[in-house]
Amino acid sequence: MARVTGERAPDFTAVELEQLANGVLPQYRMLYEHPDQQVSAHQKKGIWRVNAKDVWTLGVYGRRSNHCRKRWEDR
Repeated sequence: MARVTGERAPDFTAVELEQLANGVLPQYRMLYEHPDQQVSAHQKKGIWRVNAKDVWTLGVYGRRSNHCRKRWEDR
């Protein structure tokens, strides 16, 4: 799982994508809806951190929160 500098990360696997969806969908409203709900950027980063940890524990590749967020938003 070690990453060589300059090496491109492998594509998300189906298992990783399923785990990502399972983590994001329950939190979707906090992440993307209700601007009046006063969800801070810090809280949103925390949600992405937890989701990335869950994806990371699958052991396929060490995904970080920014990778997971970008993959979700690029779907």
